[in-house]
Amino acid sequence: MFTKEELDEIKKSINIVDFIGRYVNLQKAGSSYRGLCPFHNDNDPSFYVHPQRGFFHCFGCGEKGDVISFYQKIENLSFAEAVKRLADYAGIPIQVDTAESEYDKFTTIMSRLAGIYNRELKEKRPETLAYLLEKRKISQNTIDEFQLGYSPDERTFPQSLPSKLRTDEKTLLQLGILVRRGATYSDRFAGRLMIPIDNESGKVVGFGGRIMDAEKGPKYINSSESKYFQKNRLLFNLSRARAAIKQLNYAVIAEGYFDVISLFEAGITNSVGLLGTALTERHLRILGNYTRNLLFFLDSDEAGQTASLRSIDIAEKLDFGTAVVFSRDQKDPADLFVAEGPKAIKETLALAIPGPAFRVEFFSRKLDLSIPLGRKHLIEHLKPYVISFRSTGNLAAVQSTIAALAQKTGYSERELESALRGGMSKSSGGEMKSGLALKLKDHIRIYLQHPKLRATVVKQIELMNESRDLKELLKGMKKGLELEELLDLVEESIGRELIELASTCIDFDTAQRVLQSTGLYANKRLVEEEMAEIDRRLPKVKDEGARKALLIRRIELRRMLERKMKGGD
Repeated sequence: MFTKEELDEIKKSINIVDFIGRYVNLQKAGSSYRGLCPFHNDNDPSFYVHPQRGFFHCFGCGEKGDVISFYQKIENLSFAEAVKRLADYAGIPIQVDTAESEYDKFTTIMSRLAGIYNRELKEKRPETLAYLLEKRKISQNTIDEFQLGYSPDERTFPQSLPSKLRTDEKTLLQLGILVRRGATYSDRFAGRLMIPIDNESGKVVGFGGRIMDAEKGPKYINSSESKYFQKNRLLFNLSRARAAIKQLNYAVIAEGYFDVISLFEAGITNSVGLLGTALTERHLRILGNYTRNLLFFLDSDEAGQTASLRSIDIAEKLDFGTAVVFSRDQKDPADLFVAEGPKAIKETLALAIPGPAFRVEFFSRKLDLSIPLGRKHLIEHLKPYVISFRSTGNLAAVQSTIAALAQKTGYSERELESALRGGMSKSSGGEMKSGLALKLKDHIRIYLQHPKLRATVVKQIELMNESRDLKELLKGMKKGLELEELLDLVEESIGRELIELASTCIDFDTAQRVLQSTGLYANKRLVEEEMAEIDRRLPKVKDEGARKALLIRRIELRRMLERKMKGGD
């Protein structure tokens, strides 16, 4: 479908570190970059990006590839879709199959459906429109902006959808728009107020539906999970909010659709919402493309506050700055907006406290701080956090925690500093990891940089004692494997060394001189091994002629070895 030249041009035109850095917080590590792997639950950075060779590799889960395969996996795209989008991103013209892709077909159907629901609301559902305008206090402009709609609970409506959406019943059933009800089928969202859900690019990929008759089912339901609708990767309203998030350098995170819509109505354009799920590392990596600062405006009940605590824990691990706000008089932002209006929303946001201070507040509610034991328990709860902050250099979080603790307990900050000291011993992290022997490094550097010399390199390494602990690596080198494939055969510490060796240049002439010099050593080893083999065979040889020949050969080898030793080898 695409030529090799086109694919190479796309890969050369995209800085793989910058591109992957949109999803992963990468830090320089020698000649490569590393961070937490986005493809598995990674607590210790094991994901490496090598800019010179244009590939990534995770030592934790084994994922590897180039910028195209990374984009395919991170966005759950087909190869063709990934190439087309990356070509557009890089400004590279390519020959594109004019046939509509699966993704395009899907988003076209979902966009048309959003329009149908929206017209149904505006033209036929005055009572639902009144609910939005009067009870929710959402303006008509905002209703249009979010393309809110309605799915009627009528028998004829689902039957009309295939023709309106220009597709067939089977496709709509596969997409989860229609569901079987015995011998017939109905709209999954019948009788619900509809909220289209866009992806980061602004394409409709799913819906949230709010029941209007409380007796007919759960309050909210979402589209079923699919290739393009995954709640742990989507944030409601991100396509509209991302420019404001980048400009203001922080994002407001709320729980529900109407929390976000109400914040938008109040003029807070940098807010996004969770789709009925907890905040995930995937969400954070997406937000990390726009800001490293998050303000959580979740529900003020116990469940909401627990969710806030969990969210700041996850965010801090990924080096986000956090703050938390909640309304003491109203359950959530939507309720506050309805009860007190836009001004109250902005005033409440202004009262946000840093995430570490919120954590102190949260734990202190469960303890009796009027007695020493309660204060001691609070300090013990928070000590691991402070140790973690210190180990990562997050001194602002340390100070915020100590200041909030001082206010709660009455102890001075100096006393708390002393009580919260501790953590890693001097010897922690001192365990030695195996690595490449010094004698092997030049050979492996030559192997990685000069394919013509690989056979000589492998032959010489086999004769070195240092190769004993690197049997799997040597097997791969015998097969002529490239760096990307060799990384699968070794532990992370050696993998890092291989990446470094591939990056430090050794010219061809120097490489030949290294091998020639080492060849003297290797030849000496060959002579010694042949002599040892003769010594093993001699006692078993019965034939006098054969025995004499072996003895003559051993004398020749001994003389050869003596000549080498006189030569200073």
